Formats: sequence, C-alpha cells, structure tokens
Amino acid sequence: MLANSASLPLPIDYLYKGLAINPNAPAATDSQETVNYQELVYRVEALALALHERYPSGARIALCAENHIGHLTAYLAILAAGCIWIPVNPKNGASLNRQLLEQSSPSLVIVDEASQTTLPEGITVPVMSLTSTRDTDQSAQALVEKYYQMPFTAMRPEPQEIMAIKFTGGTTGTPKGVMQSHHNVSAVVESLRELYEFDQHDCNLAVAPLTHGGSHYILPVLAVGGRHILLEKPEVSRIMQAFASSVSICFMPPTLIYKIFDTPGVSARNFPYLRFLTYGAAPMPTSRIRQIRALIGDRLSTLYGQTEAPMVITALSSKDMADPALQLSVGKACRFSEVAIIGKEQSMLGPREVGEIAVRGDIVMSGYYQQQDATSGAFYQGWLLTGDLGYLDEQGYLFIQGRSKEVIISGGFNVYPAEVEAALFALDSVAEAAVFGLPDPYWGEQVAAAVVLSEPGIADETELKAALKDSLGPVKTPKAFYFLDALPRNPVGKVVRRDIRQLIAKQQEQDHA
Repeated sequence: MLANSASLPLPIDYLYKGLAINPNAPAATDSQETVNYQELVYRVEALALALHERYPSGARIALCAENHIGHLTAYLAILAAGCIWIPVNPKNGASLNRQLLEQSSPSLVIVDEASQTTLPEGITVPVMSLTSTRDTDQSAQALVEKYYQMPFTAMRPEPQEIMAIKFTGGTTGTPKGVMQSHHNVSAVVESLRELYEFDQHDCNLAVAPLTHGGSHYILPVLAVGGRHILLEKPEVSRIMQAFASSVSICFMPPTLIYKIFDTPGVSARNFPYLRFLTYGAAPMPTSRIRQIRALIGDRLSTLYGQTEAPMVITALSSKDMADPALQLSVGKACRFSEVAIIGKEQSMLGPREVGEIAVRGDIVMSGYYQQQDATSGAFYQGWLLTGDLGYLDEQGYLFIQGRSKEVIISGGFNVYPAEVEAALFALDSVAEAAVFGLPDPYWGEQVAAAVVLSEPGIADETELKAALKDSLGPVKTPKAFYFLDALPRNPVGKVVRRDIRQLIAKQQEQDHA
C-alpha cells in the first residue's frame, strides 16, 4: 500500500509534538531517573547546541551506548544539530566496531562508560563520554550542564538529506552502511503510528537495542506524548516489572519473548496494560505463537523489514495472527511500501509463486554509503531487491521462504530453508531450528538441519526424519540433523547460518581427531 507522503514532518519535529501536548508528562524512564518532556527538550537542545558549535550540519557522529536516557538524549541531539547519526551496537565487539568506524569515518564517537571496551584500541576519532564529567569538553553530561536552557532552534535539513547511516547485520557477508534520509525515517514513523494508533497513555518498553530496531519506536511514541521505559540489559525480572507497571507496547526478538513466557507462573495478569507485543528479526514457530496467544490473546503481532527498508515493509496484525493459516506470514504491505515478487527473468510473479521479494516506496534507503556499485545492484527498475525469497498469497499476505543466497539445490531441486524450518517448528519436540546446505558429492548439496530440542532427548534423528517425510517428502527432508544447545545469533538476534556450518565443521573435526 502506498500513500501520499509529500508533507511529512522531519523526524526531530516529533519530539516537539510531544512537548506541545504536555511538557510536564513523563517522556522517559531508566534505572536512574524519569524525565518529562520539557526536561528532555532542554537536555537535547543543550547537547545539540554544543554539537552544532563544533561540527557542521551533515557531520557524521557515531553513537555507541546501552539503552538509557543519556543515549536517547544524544540520539535526538544529533538529529537536532542536523548531523548524521551512526548507531553502533555495543554488543558487536571491538573488531566489528573497528570495521564499522573505518567504513563510516565519523567526526565524533559518543559512548557511555559501559560500552567503552567495545571501541577498538587506538581509535583516532575524538570520543565523547555520555556519562563521565572528567573532561568538560568531551563529556556530554558536562556540555548539557554548560549549555542548559540556552536558546537553540533545531536544524531544518531537506527531507532527502541523509539522517542516518545504519549498518546491515552482515549475516551473509561484510556489513554495508545504509543511508536513510529524514524522509525515510518519517515514513517509518507514520507507518508505525497507523499500525499501533499510539496515544499519550501508551508506554513503550525499549529493551531491543536503540542502535537497531528499538530506535524506530522512539519518535512515534514521543509524537503523541507517550512514555518510554529504557532498559540497559534484557533482564527478565526487570522486563516483567515494567510490564506489570505500565507497558502497553513492546518490540523484541523471539528469543527474548520465549524467556519471558517460559518464566514459571507467567499469566495474563503479568501484562495488565499490554496492547501490542511485536516480534521481528526472526520467525516464530507456530507452537510458540499458540503458547503466547493462549496467555495474552490478540496482542501478538510481527513486522518485516530490513536495514535498507526498515521495520515496515509488511505487518501482520494481532487479529490476523489469530488465523492459523497466516501465522507464518509476515503480513501485508504497510502504508508507505509496495511489495512484489520478481522471478529469475525479472518478471513479476503471480500468487504463490516463489521469487525474490522486492519493495518500493518512501521507506526505501537512499543507497549504500560509498558503495555505488552495490547500490545499483540492489535495485531493479525502482524496486529494492531484498535478497529474501517468498511469495504473496491471493489476498496479498507475504510469506518468506529464506534468503536467495541460502536456497539449497539438491539433486536439481530447489529447497527453501524456511519451508523445512516451518515443518520442524510444527513439531512439539523442536524449540528452534535452522536449515542449510552442505556439500554432497552425489546430490550437489544435501539438506541439513541444526535443531534445539524443547527437552533434552525428547526426539532423535530417526524420529525427526520420519515426521518430516510425511509432510515434506524425501527430497526436502534433511539428510543430517545436528543437535545444539542453542543456535548462534548475531547481536540483534538473527541466526547466522555460516556460524552454524563452522560450528558443525569443528564438531566433525573433533569427532575424527
């Protein structure tokens, strides 16, 4: 679905919309304090003024921090100063963060004390501390105090100017810097506002990293005068306390949702204010969907996006989730996106024909930073090629079948990992699964599966093969099963199949040693 987006607000405008509703309303809470809208704006403007005096509009500023009010303040200040925000996940580790900083060449890195160790040694870029006051000129906290309540007007960049450079997860290769414009971000904000119908009574639990998907909820909730609870760590006890106190909206990866709903004694009473529990980054087995819906009813939903077209390519509403036939779908196109399926010969495919998922619309990136060839290769006649395979049904619901690079060609047949994983997820004995190809001298590739059982020893390879042959047939049934305690994931919760292959290769080397 595409909508007219000619006159969207700039992203920073959403902060001031919330201020106008009620300056005394709480805007954000972390483990140390609560700030209202007026105080948040004072802090944002003070830091923005300090940045504006030191760096020109369009300067690239990296931000590496856990979720807290200092992080929120710095993010909004970068926007208000007209600079380009480069989020850096502290969970990445120093080696990956060195790579990201070398690619993006920021003028400044802002970091909190907890994340200092994730910056590479010998970094030559100026570093500003979010929390320390020891160096006045390089302390965000000291600069906020210095410039507090000084007059400042937020910069007014053109909508198509770059607001952020966000790096892809790198699950299939080297991370690329994705340039998102102010207009892109505002289109995402407006899509989320339409999906969630936020109001000033809403409270969002920001437990997913603000360097990734969690950031997209900041502006739409602020726009209506709502409140954020910011958690530095995804501790189940603190998450449960937040749900019990006021949380109505929460976005998190499936793995964290499982921890919450596996808590002994959990019930609907633990979620008295909840309106939406949304997951992304990875699929959820239907057995888990049934378990969660049995407790919270029509409040579970999912979104599909990628860094190049964030969050809202499609959405599956909580009401649609009630239909078992749709529970493995990622929903329909959102307000500012249009979805198509493109075949090998660049033809548009019909219902239930598997091809590459393509998207166009206002949420689609401006391009990859300093990678013109990669940018050109990512588009076909105005459509962003997502690299994901899938199909649309007759009603326009999208079903993902995996990454195009992950298709397994076994004996001349295409095997889509997502189809095999869905069959595994349907088994009560399987908690998690990832399907991938391994070299085979006869078949070319053999289908293999890494499985985490719901209980140790509840099933073996013979039982799983027998169950899958009934539903998938012999070609798609994995020839080999590898039982793991947990699937390797990247810092934002996505399964990394190449890490599984490496893990299995090491196991096989040890077995033959």
